[in-house]
Amino acid sequence: MRKPFDVIIVGAGIIGATCFNVLSAAGKRCLLIDDRQLGSGVTGASGCIVRVAHASQQATRAAAQGYHFYRRLAHDSQGQVPFAQTGYLHFAEPHALAEMQGWLEQEGVDAQLLDAEALARQYPTMPIAAELALFEPGSGYMEAKPTLQYLVRSSIDRGGIYHDAVKVHAIRVDPVSRQAIGVLTSNGNYEAPRVIVAMGNGTSEFLIRQFGHSFGLWNQHIQVTRFKGERALASAPCFIDDTHQLNGRWCALTGGFYVGYPTGQRVPASQGYVAAEQSHAQLTREQGQRRFPWLQAASVEGALCHSDCYSEQPIGLLGEQPGLPGGVLVASGFSGGGFKMAPHVASQLADVITQG
Repeated sequence: MRKPFDVIIVGAGIIGATCFNVLSAAGKRCLLIDDRQLGSGVTGASGCIVRVAHASQQATRAAAQGYHFYRRLAHDSQGQVPFAQTGYLHFAEPHALAEMQGWLEQEGVDAQLLDAEALARQYPTMPIAAELALFEPGSGYMEAKPTLQYLVRSSIDRGGIYHDAVKVHAIRVDPVSRQAIGVLTSNGNYEAPRVIVAMGNGTSEFLIRQFGHSFGLWNQHIQVTRFKGERALASAPCFIDDTHQLNGRWCALTGGFYVGYPTGQRVPASQGYVAAEQSHAQLTREQGQRRFPWLQAASVEGALCHSDCYSEQPIGLLGEQPGLPGGVLVASGFSGGGFKMAPHVASQLADVITQG
């Protein structure tokens, strides 16, 4: 007979892998399950941007946990988990930027307000149309696969169990107490009083199939287009533009510049990676050149389109939810921002589980 686990985590993307890591470090006997190989889902397509500034103090505080966590991880891994410190620019109204800077100072994150002249000095080969931006010099991006591998490997070293190519069919629930007792999988039954559902863009479909409700989650396409100017960029910052709804980062492999612009296109959970739409790439260029004028003459050299799970919650759907059996916790709906929020999510769930 299999020994029961303290926690079963369904989904080995960045959210599930970080929960696995944090809970294993807290002494919990954990099982991490995914039906695919590590990094094959939405996390594998992520830009893995690590930044802090947000339009709300709550989100800023949560992102700061990720910032400090990943920088420690890169240091402690001794090069196994690289952190590309490219810097990060946030574009918004001046009063909003000043407020964000104050929040970052409270979180111990260096941040500077750069005017147009300072931006030109900072990025002389990359014209930026902005009167003011908030600059985080210590921010940047990670790489998905080595980060996931390190998180999972170190958790296994602490006694955690990881299974890939195992499909979770259902969460097993005691009919009398209405409490989770484990999961039914393609590899048989596993027992645990806590089950974390962190299935990325498969979360809403799974919850609907078993519990008849999506709990406010839906899937939406994210498309990022890679542009390249006359010369390859030797470096460039990650960025978010609240004014023009843009986001993106540098591509070290090609010297190109990824720019994302919302599609607003809701899709079924079964749609993961799909062919990019050239019409949306053109729309991204038109919007992007308002902030980066050089994009008007840049060539389109690639694009990536995949779905991610969205939520109406400020950060995402996190923890136990009304209508779900006891012991079932959801960690999804981070609207494309799951990578930077994963350490906060894991910390919050660990607090609930260890205190319970």
